[in-house]
Amino acid sequence: MNERTVHEVANESPAALAPLSGWEAFEQALAAALSVLADESLIVSARVGNRFVQFNACPDEGVFCESVSNAYLDPAEKLDEGQVAALLSLGWAGPTHAPDSPSPVSAPKGSPNFFREFPNPYACAEIAHFAVRTLTEVLRIPSPDDLEYKAFDDSGHGVTFPVLPIDPVQAPPPRAKAPPKRKGPTEFARLRARVLAAARDGSGLGSLEYDDDGDLQISIGSRTGWIRPCERPFYVRVHVHLLANVEADEEFLARMHEVNSRLPMARVIYKGGSAFLGVDFPAVPFRPEHLNQAVTTLARLADEVLKEIRASGDEATGTVVN
Repeated sequence: MNERTVHEVANESPAALAPLSGWEAFEQALAAALSVLADESLIVSARVGNRFVQFNACPDEGVFCESVSNAYLDPAEKLDEGQVAALLSLGWAGPTHAPDSPSPVSAPKGSPNFFREFPNPYACAEIAHFAVRTLTEVLRIPSPDDLEYKAFDDSGHGVTFPVLPIDPVQAPPPRAKAPPKRKGPTEFARLRARVLAAARDGSGLGSLEYDDDGDLQISIGSRTGWIRPCERPFYVRVHVHLLANVEADEEFLARMHEVNSRLPMARVIYKGGSAFLGVDFPAVPFRPEHLNQAVTTLARLADEVLKEIRASGDEATGTVVN
């Protein structure tokens, strides 16, 4: 058959089967639909206009979610600055390229829409809650009655979900399945290679290599520092260790937050009894000069920040790390 109808859903507890209404019922139904989405796409959209959230599921890998960007919205529907800020605050990553431009990163890492990946293992209830918050708080859909959906597999064959309390629309026509792409280095592997080359060039350490934690250890000013490429989304973190054995009382945290409110690029981070000074910068695309700027900034700020986060006259506030 060219169309699949999904009746089976995950077993529900008695509490989950209690009568619900409105968005709560829709969120529960969406979680049930996501639990049986298999190598398929589900788009939940407004009946009027083009506001939507989309889910592309590969159970062995995860669920790649998208929320519409201004590139696909008419002028009257375009997201304002507050809505864009709300999407980023919820955890969406911003669009990486225009619809008619090539992606700077390999799929599914980038999108002309806002996007977020939930890697396997993932919780369908968490994804559904995330989507409902997006639909209600950002896209401003008044009610589930204002929604419709379409779903299809990799070949474009329609999939229906009777569990969803909204009407389906016609799926796109079947399309030829693209031939498998030749496997090569992942985009993240390429980013790691570019960061390594830039770090070797900037530090003069031709034998520099990643350690078991995925860090490059270099000297930053008078201190030991680390460089780490990260993904989801792609960025590079550069940091130095300022203090160890720190008791994070209210006074220390207040000083730390006050310093952070004035720093233009760097941030003081407290974790596991230690204080770090770090800079994160986007890596799409990665530019060596951004890495050099981060290292220079940390070297310039470290001593000054250290003095500010230690209590005046209290040299017992943590152990200085060089």
